[in-house]
Amino acid sequence: MRYQAQTFVKQVQMDLLALSDADLVHTIDQWRPGKAPRGVTPDALEDAWSALGYLPTPAATEHPSHPPGTLSGVEPEAQEQWLAPSPDHLRRLLTEMDVKEFAQHVITLAFQSLHATHPEWGDGSTFNAHLANHLRWMRMNRQRNAQSTRGIPQGGLLEGASGS
Repeated sequence: MRYQAQTFVKQVQMDLLALSDADLVHTIDQWRPGKAPRGVTPDALEDAWSALGYLPTPAATEHPSHPPGTLSGVEPEAQEQWLAPSPDHLRRLLTEMDVKEFAQHVITLAFQSLHATHPEWGDGSTFNAHLANHLRWMRMNRQRNAQSTRGIPQGGLLEGASGS
């Protein structure tokens, strides 16, 4: 991996780890696929989710007479579900990953999830730079909202102000 690519992967890792526990888990959880993304083998996906501390559990497949979008006589595909780790465990695993592991597991999942909605982010180092900026924006926006919320009294009116 080139130096520039390593730098952006490290930046994504730092910005991801700088998120609050709730935002970290939510962000990673949004990258979970409904189906295996194009270009990623099911084994690679299983390796990535396992590396992040997720545990596979086979989902119960419902068998309605004819679910929408299926043909008569065709069984719906059973989707594997993943149980999320605790925020502390996820954060520890992400912290312990070296650049190569982080790129292999985390960047791959993020790219497969986000590239379709953000094609302008490109790929490689360009994608990583945009992802790092996006994560930083999320954190700063959350902090800004928390600060503005704390500055407003619970009733919404300033002390001493009256409606009469």
